Amino acid sequence: MRRTFRLALVGCVAAVIAGAAAIGVFATSPPDHANRINVTFHETPVVITNHVADLGIRQIIGTSTWTLDGFGSVSDVTSVTQDTAVHPCGPGSSSEVATRRIVSNEGILALREGGIQCITASGPVFHGTYVVDGNASTGVFAGAEGSGTVTVQLAIHTTTLSGRLKLAQSSVA
Repeated sequence: MRRTFRLALVGCVAAVIAGAAAIGVFATSPPDHANRINVTFHETPVVITNHVADLGIRQIIGTSTWTLDGFGSVSDVTSVTQDTAVHPCGPGSSSEVATRRIVSNEGILALREGGIQCITASGPVFHGTYVVDGNASTGVFAGAEGSGTVTVQLAIHTTTLSGRLKLAQSSVA
């Protein structure tokens, strides 16, 4: 009887250890790609629609290619709408919104951006925030969440994205 009890106890302990190991493996899979976006890249304006004179609106489409950590080489298309009739930080400034479409081999990551462009000593600079649009994203990015900051140095066409990216199937926030 004692031997049966010991064997049952050893079996239960083994099951608990195996279950804990399985939970540990599940909690770290699939890869979370560090749950961050931290990148600086060059963007080229390819289309500009200028209705500043009649509507106070300028629209710009920019493109770029760069590397997204954990996902490799990506292409990027961003559509920006500037409202130049409002001046949130002085003469020449504007309010802006954008949709950024980042295309990788694993899917499309859609970001919604908003902020203001101010005139500085080094030229116009856009400061804003982004929110991951998990509903518009596809592939591994479908259902993703996250937010962060966007800075664009317009004189040198440099964009910096910094913030959080949580994939829907990721285990880490």
